[in-house]
Amino acid sequence: MIPFPATSPFKLLQPYEQGDQHIYFGRKDETRQLTETLKRSKFILLYGASGTGKTSLIRCGLPGMISPRDWLPVFVRRNHNFIDSIKEAVNEQYLKHYQLRFPGKTPTLSDKLPLRELIKALFGIAYVPVYLILDQFEEIFTLGKLKEQKAFFAALQELRLFEEDLFCKLIISTREEYIAHFYRYEKSLPFLFEYRFRVEKMRQKQLKEVVTKTLATPYLTYPEFRIDKNAPTLILNNLPDDRSEIDLTTLQVYLDRLYHQDLKRINAGVNRDHILFDDALILANQLPNVLAEFLDRQVHTVNQRIATILQKDKAPISALQILFKMVTPQGTKQNRSATEIFQDLQLGRTTINPELLNQYLTELAQPDIRILDRLRFAKTEEERFEIVHDRLAEQVFIKFSAEENAQREAKEIIQLNLKRHTPKSPDFLSIGELELIKKNLELKRLEDNAKKFIEASETYHENKKRQQQWISIGAWVAAIVFAGVAVFAFRQTVQIKNEQEKTIQQRNIADSIAKKEIRQRYFADSIAKNEKRQRKIADSISVVNIQKEAETRMALYNFKKEQLARKKEQSAKAKLNFENLEKAIRAFVKPGFCDQANKNLSEAKILASSYPELLEDFAELEKLVQNCKPN
Repeated sequence: MIPFPATSPFKLLQPYEQGDQHIYFGRKDETRQLTETLKRSKFILLYGASGTGKTSLIRCGLPGMISPRDWLPVFVRRNHNFIDSIKEAVNEQYLKHYQLRFPGKTPTLSDKLPLRELIKALFGIAYVPVYLILDQFEEIFTLGKLKEQKAFFAALQELRLFEEDLFCKLIISTREEYIAHFYRYEKSLPFLFEYRFRVEKMRQKQLKEVVTKTLATPYLTYPEFRIDKNAPTLILNNLPDDRSEIDLTTLQVYLDRLYHQDLKRINAGVNRDHILFDDALILANQLPNVLAEFLDRQVHTVNQRIATILQKDKAPISALQILFKMVTPQGTKQNRSATEIFQDLQLGRTTINPELLNQYLTELAQPDIRILDRLRFAKTEEERFEIVHDRLAEQVFIKFSAEENAQREAKEIIQLNLKRHTPKSPDFLSIGELELIKKNLELKRLEDNAKKFIEASETYHENKKRQQQWISIGAWVAAIVFAGVAVFAFRQTVQIKNEQEKTIQQRNIADSIAKKEIRQRYFADSIAKNEKRQRKIADSISVVNIQKEAETRMALYNFKKEQLARKKEQSAKAKLNFENLEKAIRAFVKPGFCDQANKNLSEAKILASSYPELLEDFAELEKLVQNCKPN
């Protein structure tokens, strides 16, 4: 029996590389279109949603369409600064080709050369057009500051990419939700949007091709894969997200799950020499969130391994707490060193030592776990770690604990207030902010400037509290003095007030008498005005009544006139219809047509019943029809 490896052969969350062209399916048209676009321009802005396979299209699709003699790809990922990362990558390629041409010699290329000169130097040593490929460019917006962004686009302008003496093309790959950030630089760099290429999510036909061909491909050291006829359709039916879309990362992770579930069946006693994706297996694995389930499963496995290594029942912390430190506030991944992660954990009072942290990171990067990538950048000695895909980083972000959110909020409060605080315009932390920071962060592990700022904020509030206490004491003394003065003033005020009240009472009596006389005169005038108004109303009512009576009589006359005219018109129409029926009846009173004559007679009877003047003529017709003899 062929052995069954513990890990599946699928790519999962990893991008396809140049060596994966034999298993790269579903993107033939996009690869050709991208290549044609690249031939027409020296710049392409490649964008699409997370999980659509932008990196795979560049790293696996393009190399299959372009001869190595026609391009020298320089793949760049941001380390601490994109411009520095580009220069480091170009220098690394220059050194590589220099040593191929001049073995044993050391190049004298200066690190301080402008980017344009570095690229020209690389072309001069390699004699192949340089293709700068800036992957995951959104990191300049999620991790970089505005200063870095402005510096990059200024350097891009200075590059003078479209001049003929520079044999270089540039591809910027970014997630589509960050396209808006490019608009602020469009005025100085109009070509930014002239050649755009959007990587769409795969359609159903493409996805079926990926499933079918991925499972039909033979994999070295793996047994044969077999699938039921309906398996590709059932797999795709299990995967749509809230928008009824499927991305490649979810599909690859789901295939990995099916592989492991079938291994369980085989280990349970199923005797066969192949992997089988049948309807029963797929229907038994309907998951609400494939990536969330994958993350939970892998984290649980790592936690168990750590507990086993430490010979304990339970791991000291969950691997998920470490992954929290590798996600940005926007929910995207960020590469970090073990030292940076350790400092962040310590700041949040997590009990872990550097050796144990390295064990966690090692397990998370294992080939069968595939949660973390190990990265090494040019001129960077310390190894860095990164969550393998932004789609997985999103799932980690969703699982953020209340403790993690509180720690991040506390750190953000310190950073924001430090930016606003200046000697000329001090802006200290509030008492509530200080309490949040003390509750969630280990203060002694903060940077010196943050510690000093917190101490200054506490001193500020202590001085403010002391000042408020002295103000309160002064207020009490002033209140006592004021009370004595107030008693004397009150007595004087009461005496004056009594005298004023007597005077006011006398004035009120006089005013009441005067007001009473005025009110009486007012009432007399009102009565006279009411009588006059009533006479006018009576006259008006009389005139209106006469007019209404005349209008009513005229309306009644017009109504009767219209009714009579309508009646005459109806009578004339009835008479005309009757005459037509009479002609028809007379025409049908003959052998063989008596039934038709009777039918027309029935219609004539209806008219005669409504119009008496037609009764005499109807009686004559009735006799005529009665004498009609059938054939």
